[in-house]
Amino acid sequence: MNPDLSLYPNREAIAAQTWQARSRSCVHRLLAGAGQAGLVAYREDPMLTLAALAHGLTSEGEIVVATAEGELSEHLAPGEARGMDARLSIEKEAPDPAIQIVASAAHALGRLEWLGAAETAELLVSGSLPERVAEVAVAPGGRLARYSTGRILLHDAAGVTPVMFDDVREQHGMAMWQAESGADLYEAPGGELLAMDILNGHPPCRLDSLFGRVLGGAVPGALLSRQAVRMGCEHMTAAVLCLDVDRTGLTLMKVSHDDATTAYVPFERPVASGAQLALELSVLFDAGG
Repeated sequence: MNPDLSLYPNREAIAAQTWQARSRSCVHRLLAGAGQAGLVAYREDPMLTLAALAHGLTSEGEIVVATAEGELSEHLAPGEARGMDARLSIEKEAPDPAIQIVASAAHALGRLEWLGAAETAELLVSGSLPERVAEVAVAPGGRLARYSTGRILLHDAAGVTPVMFDDVREQHGMAMWQAESGADLYEAPGGELLAMDILNGHPPCRLDSLFGRVLGGAVPGALLSRQAVRMGCEHMTAAVLCLDVDRTGLTLMKVSHDDATTAYVPFERPVASGAQLALELSVLFDAGG
């Protein structure tokens, strides 16, 4: 690893296919229901903004959103099917309860197609909708829409990474297959909470030790960012916090009195279950010691 912390992110420290797998997995989790979604139909007059949405991917890998917001009634008659150009944004906070920080976000430009009553009912009966999306769609005043796009931009500590939606659909197909066998940890957005429970089963000192070995080059990893911070209390000690536990690895942030340094630590192989995650964490914590 390049010890010069002014160079970010240090992508050459990790194989290109690992970066691609990480980006694809992160975007899939965001589109599949993690985080908070919002839509802006920027060509509407007046411009339509929907900040409280349920979102997810159907069994077939289509992006769907549902809302019951009153603002929609100014643009869409009850039961009307209509298309709009729209910008989709999804933000997700870090799963570590010790911090409140947006760890990743997805942004896309695409086409929003509001569905009529008959097609909405058909999708609800088919069982292909994510549970939360279906709940909002059947609520009083609820509306359901498909969203189509060719490319998503992932914003996180590694910068801005374009991800093709076809790659996300392929990831979703794998997740659905793993879920049928009871093996996919991230088939539902709540999977990262289980992942955090598994991670928190290790003492915090192990994360601190792992971060130090990544910085020293004993364990493969990549530095993503470094920024100046100021702790509110002089008596607070430095800590290593988890920004994300993904299928492909850990994104960690070490916060000291002066700065916050973020690094990505890949697993030897992608995880698809809690047991596999526990194994990969043990391998990481024992590596380079």
